Amino acid sequence: MKLNSEYFEQLWLSDNQKKEPLVDFWDFRAEEYNNSQTSMAARVTHEEKVQELLTKGVINNESTVLDIGCGTGQFAVELGKVVKKVVGLDFSENMLMYAKRNAENAGLTTIDFVKSDWDSFQSDQRFDFVLASMSPAIHGPDQLYKMIDFCTGYCYISAFVERHSTLKEQLYALTDQAYVRQFNKLNYIFNLLWTRGLFPELNYEVGMQKRVFALAKAKGLYPRELAVADNPDLAETINQYLAAAAEDGMVTEELQQRKGELIWKMS
Repeated sequence: MKLNSEYFEQLWLSDNQKKEPLVDFWDFRAEEYNNSQTSMAARVTHEEKVQELLTKGVINNESTVLDIGCGTGQFAVELGKVVKKVVGLDFSENMLMYAKRNAENAGLTTIDFVKSDWDSFQSDQRFDFVLASMSPAIHGPDQLYKMIDFCTGYCYISAFVERHSTLKEQLYALTDQAYVRQFNKLNYIFNLLWTRGLFPELNYEVGMQKRVFALAKAKGLYPRELAVADNPDLAETINQYLAAAAEDGMVTEELQQRKGELIWKMS
């Protein structure tokens, strides 16, 4: 068996572990996502990551940056404070609304936000640094290669490699779906890069995340997360479980997770 690019491309394409949510899901989550990402801990984390990238020489004050799936813009804002130009890309109108507001609040004029999905995005510009931080936009080999084509310097991708929630496990069981705890995307990307003569740096971050939602918000969120919002019976099954699990009208989910990140230089 020859472990070439085609082998790992086919592995990735045949791995349909987790259905990526549609734009409605991200529009629905935008406010909650913005609130959690603008907490002091999250701001410090993004600031620390940008400082690390500066120290490593990945970016400098003359760098141009493309942020794929920029969400509510926290990473883009921190980058915009130190680099020459940032283009932030997202297909969620609500996410971009918060991203523009966050950039304005930071007094930045060095960031342009573009409403587009990654597959449709077109530009003649190439960028010194291209990142996809926790973004579902890089969901197959074609999207990875497009990212590489847009980069003249360094690339960065981060994603969960492992995640577990007892609550989510119960909800998946109730809807007769398989609950996936381990994700292989970074594994495929790492090997594809090696077959192309690119040698990424791999780092892991292990932690715990607690999510707390009002019951009404949870009833809107979890059917979307499990991709059953258009199935009234399954959605009601989830909502009944959430109602029984709620305490004082709040639903709490604790997630054990391992995040991985890849950084590589184009040669």
